[in-house]
Amino acid sequence: MKHIFIITCLCSVVLYSCKKDVAIGPEIDVPVDYVLPQGDAPAEANDKIQSLYNTYGSYFLYNFTQKDFLWVPSTGGGNSKIDTAVLANPAYTMDMLQFLDDIWLKFLPEDFKKSQGIPYRVFMADTIKQYRVGYPPGREYLYFDYKVIGKSIAFAGMNASLRTMSSADKVAKRNILIQVIWNYYIQNKIMDFPAAFYDISDYVTYPASPINASNPANVDAFRQRGFLPASYLPNGNPSEWYYGTYSWPQAKSNDQTTYLLAILTRTDAQMASYLSYPMIKQKFDLLVNYYKSKFNIDVRAIANATY
Repeated sequence: MKHIFIITCLCSVVLYSCKKDVAIGPEIDVPVDYVLPQGDAPAEANDKIQSLYNTYGSYFLYNFTQKDFLWVPSTGGGNSKIDTAVLANPAYTMDMLQFLDDIWLKFLPEDFKKSQGIPYRVFMADTIKQYRVGYPPGREYLYFDYKVIGKSIAFAGMNASLRTMSSADKVAKRNILIQVIWNYYIQNKIMDFPAAFYDISDYVTYPASPINASNPANVDAFRQRGFLPASYLPNGNPSEWYYGTYSWPQAKSNDQTTYLLAILTRTDAQMASYLSYPMIKQKFDLLVNYYKSKFNIDVRAIANATY
């Protein structure tokens, strides 16, 4: 009888609660993270930033604090290195927006830009610098073209240099930034890298070493196995990533990096000699077709663009 009484009481409470109307209360306005327009950039630039936010939900910011850029709750001592963004002259805001569109945004389809293709915050700074303890005056800072901070990317270079850049300068800057952007996509799982890519080359057997210009037979054997240079020197000569067995454990990650470099930054003319190797062409074409079919992005249009 005791159990029946308790159940009856509980049922009565539930029935009473269902019948009674409970006021939810007034709607609460959620404050926005940033108020647009931010400041005295040209009206055209402020309008463009507003349009980008309205369309894609991304803030393009030229006025921000150190906490916005990089929140560091505490430092580890006197030798800690903290990066700092130096705010730019707002007069160059439209120049920076146009530059980012030229090298990046115009190549992305609308649906991709609306689904995380543009980071939530894009910081546009004059410079990004890092203080180095103990270095003499004039050498105490390192300067960077970019910094990735969580779901944000900061770009340096919003200054008068944008108005005097040559076509070659733009291409060089593009080649740095587009790789950063692609790695941001992959690391944040906005894009992926096809697993089939790793089914083509042999990552078990060590290549003959060293791989350098003085060993043309070894270089050729390296290419025959489908491996590209890690980078290219200013004179155009390749710089290899394999120098001996100690570098082989990173073969897959190095291979991914070198091919992203190739598909995103090397023109058709620059790739021609490499694509004469069947395995390189197979891997190269696989990636180009993958990003075109899955994301509708023509990576070769990015690499071949001139300004």
